Amino acid sequence: MNLKEATALLAAAGIDTPQREARILERNAPDAATFASYIHRRATHEPVAYILRAREFWSLEFEVSPAVLIPRPESETLVETALKHLKQRPPQTVLDLGTGSGCLLIALLSEWPNAAGLGLDISPEAIAIARRNAARHLKGPRAMFRTNDWTHDLGQRFDLIISNPPYITRQELLSLDRDVIGFEPRAALDGGDDGLDPLRRIASGLKDVMQPNALAIIELGIDQAASAGRILVNAGLEICEIAKDLAGRDRAIVARLPHINATRGLA
Repeated sequence: MNLKEATALLAAAGIDTPQREARILERNAPDAATFASYIHRRATHEPVAYILRAREFWSLEFEVSPAVLIPRPESETLVETALKHLKQRPPQTVLDLGTGSGCLLIALLSEWPNAAGLGLDISPEAIAIARRNAARHLKGPRAMFRTNDWTHDLGQRFDLIISNPPYITRQELLSLDRDVIGFEPRAALDGGDDGLDPLRRIASGLKDVMQPNALAIIELGIDQAASAGRILVNAGLEICEIAKDLAGRDRAIVARLPHINATRGLA
């Protein structure tokens, strides 16, 4: 199969950028047979990242598989926001809830060489991938990973909590592209009827895992900022910022524990 034939096959399958993707797959295929296999897989709408088992995030290459959500450029907003807020006081400890490939935690630890972190996920397969990604990009045991359901029974507090939880509504799931709903893990997408069920579970346990001056930075779906803010405030936190992505959409919410005036109540 040549590049022209591959492009035509992808175009017929409804791939939006058939020539570009055919070139990417050709460039990464070790031989002609593998290239043909890649093209036939992509024609079923299997994402290129899963075919190549790799995706770039924060200028680092991460191993991915259908066990983990494919890292997206929009999620780099969380890394940028954390670096901005903690520029003067880099954290010593970072907790990544729903770590998936480990991309958020590993990207942050690559910027903070004196920090260590813990990534949690309910999927053992995701944890295995995150561990391999950490071994590839970080020196020493700075990133630990284990299976766990959000903040349940951690018994530890952190300087930064970061998360890209599922936030797609059940109705929106029905209209997602075949590339997404047909291949990416549903558990990493399904946020319940309003997309905010995972955030509610996270919010309920945040105060138990945050150091007094800690920040929590959580990714948002479209038009979720106001509702997410109410959930976090009702859980006893203050909202610091709604960070926007490069497209100008609300992408991350930043929260902290209330700052109590030390002189309050004094005569």
